[in-house]
Amino acid sequence: MYKMKNPFYFRVLPLSGPYCNREKELEQLVAHAQNKANVVLFSPRRYGKTSLVHRVQEKLKNKGMATVYVDLFGIDSLEDLAGRMASRLYGYCQKNESLLNKAMHFLSSWRPVIRPDPEYGLSLTVESSSGRKGIELLDHTLEGFGRFIQEAKKGVHIVFDEFQEITELRGSLQIEGRLRSHIQTHTQASYFFVGSRRRLLNDIFNSRKRPFYRSSISFPLPPLPVEEGVRFIIEQFKCGGKTCPEMIGKKIFEKTSGYPYYVQRVSYSIFEGSGKKVTEEDFLFGFKKTIEEEGMIFEAMIQALSLQQIKLLSAIALEPIEKPFAIDYLARHGLGSIGGVQGALKRLLELDYIERKGKLLVIVDPLFGTWLRHLKE
Repeated sequence: MYKMKNPFYFRVLPLSGPYCNREKELEQLVAHAQNKANVVLFSPRRYGKTSLVHRVQEKLKNKGMATVYVDLFGIDSLEDLAGRMASRLYGYCQKNESLLNKAMHFLSSWRPVIRPDPEYGLSLTVESSSGRKGIELLDHTLEGFGRFIQEAKKGVHIVFDEFQEITELRGSLQIEGRLRSHIQTHTQASYFFVGSRRRLLNDIFNSRKRPFYRSSISFPLPPLPVEEGVRFIIEQFKCGGKTCPEMIGKKIFEKTSGYPYYVQRVSYSIFEGSGKKVTEEDFLFGFKKTIEEEGMIFEAMIQALSLQQIKLLSAIALEPIEKPFAIDYLARHGLGSIGGVQGALKRLLELDYIERKGKLLVIVDPLFGTWLRHLKE
């Protein structure tokens, strides 16, 4: 018996994948890029930032702009930072011999290397072709970007995804300074600084003593609108040959707090386990299955935390509160001293695991919060 293809995704969406109502944001971001403005795009994890910027860049390509996407997740050195930039610029240029020759001239510290790849056929990496290291290598790479940008007739759009990762590098303030000093001369380019650790990004761009202070447009990505989100869920089930009642669509949206990733992820699990018409039992099964399958990620999130941080995180999941320093709250959740809680609170805010909604401290990720509460059951 033929089975309909599941219409929901839970990885970065391909450009052809179903995308839910970001037309307004897409239009605004494309306009900022065409105006050569720099933008800080931020939101909690799993809000669809990466899928959105890929769509922005696809539209800009169609308008003749050059586009470079650099993922900074997990960078561990200046050399790694510069190498990723060079690799992605070569990646953009590799299909055009003239552009590739220009890039090789501008990025003379890096040599492109093409190797067989079992998944993609061929992969492009770079190798250092000079003795430059550290700040000198970063400067030379940024200078190469500047020369490439000058040559691009319709401008260049560059995305630094997970930009806050540079704060983990030794001498990060100096790195910020070097990046800023070059970027401010790249007048024919638009840079998008994208990230999910909002407190760190806020410090980079809004602290008076930091090099990037007020250098970019702040663009918080809002939650999906409820009506459009519910309609998207129902329509996608229909595309897969199934009927999803509006009540179930609303439950999916409410339980996931409208997070684009979880809207797709929970719906995917429900689709896999449901018949022609989605029922309450299908919803419960799919939601539980998602929590179980995401559990490994949630476990990894808390493994790097101290016991004090885990205790505070669990307490907030069970009982959101304005100030977690009250004696009865500390005692009720076994949190120990006020000093210990203050340190844990600072770290959890930096990691974007918790945030303030109104006056209350709450868990940012709704399914992570559900998982934490289940651990206490």
